[in-house]
Amino acid sequence: MRIVHIIPSLSRGGAERFVVDLCNALANIKDTEIYLISLKDNAVQNSFVSEISDRVTYISFGKKAGFDPKVLLQVTQWIHKVKPDVVNTHTSSFEYLNINVFFNVPSGIKTFHTVHNRAAQECPNSLLKKVRSYYYRTGKVVPITISLDGKATFKNYYDLTNDHLIVNGRPELHVTPELTEVRRTYPVNEKEYLLLNVGRVVEAKNQAMLVRSVQAFNRRVADKKCRLLIIGDLREQNVVNELKDLIKGDPFIDLIGAKENVVDYLSIADAFCLSSHYEGMPISLIEALSLGCIPICTPVGGIKEMLTDKVNGFLSNDTTQAAYLEAIMNFHLSDNKEHIKLNCVQTFAKNYHIRSTAENYYALYRQKTALN
Repeated sequence: MRIVHIIPSLSRGGAERFVVDLCNALANIKDTEIYLISLKDNAVQNSFVSEISDRVTYISFGKKAGFDPKVLLQVTQWIHKVKPDVVNTHTSSFEYLNINVFFNVPSGIKTFHTVHNRAAQECPNSLLKKVRSYYYRTGKVVPITISLDGKATFKNYYDLTNDHLIVNGRPELHVTPELTEVRRTYPVNEKEYLLLNVGRVVEAKNQAMLVRSVQAFNRRVADKKCRLLIIGDLREQNVVNELKDLIKGDPFIDLIGAKENVVDYLSIADAFCLSSHYEGMPISLIEALSLGCIPICTPVGGIKEMLTDKVNGFLSNDTTQAAYLEAIMNFHLSDNKEHIKLNCVQTFAKNYHIRSTAENYYALYRQKTALN
């Protein structure tokens, strides 16, 4: 089976991380030929390009900002040349497959699209919504959702129930040689918890609320402080500036920026914090579970399906500072942390290994193509 995955870029984000992992895992399945197309070019130091398996053929088309009709033509010509059995698009890359899907050329190709977020956030444009809805309704494109929450939003947004739910996954993670330096920078301190937030610094991640919650905890609790590290691309400058103002002079909060060795930080952290307004099924949360790093999260998107409060993490009641502070306090007061860590690892092994995810994608491809 010749399988093509298309994504706008391989910059350091959850969907991009997942697509690389999925392609690598699919390439390990017998009799598959895997192609990974990035519409934009990617610098090695700012992307996941270096992690693509040698068994995956990687191609980029150098797309510029905005809609690029030249790349649309190049993608069309490439698909006509290669004639894959399956094309699976992600995020906004679907619009670069429109011509092929509409005219059903070349024949025999089955198209899939993975909805990585809540449906309205994934496709907010009303015209594109109509186009995608037509393709989904007519069966020209098979929609894949990644959580029960995503499935529900897909139904509400498109008034359709023909999506296929396949949860995200990650492979086992391994620390890097940089762990020694990370430990030296952030040594174990019995008077501190080390909290880690991983994600692009953008409004949707609600990191200002997270900072305020940590600061409120540190004012309230005298004998134990929270040291918070925020790791991720400094994407939205207005949000970055707000965070810098909030943490100015605060010795317990560091805005670190993007890091390749997030696994090293997760391996030493006491807790993993997600304060998002909305999510799909966060790859960073799957990583935290795999390493037994206890999550403290807002109950949005697929998170509330992944976590049970006080069993394999802590959930706030909503996305406000008061609710999140209460979740941090519940973590602090828990005398069951070691058991919760074990539950985290077991949750990952049972539900979110990329091998299982790839097998489910492959089974769906076989079901929907002539190769069954």
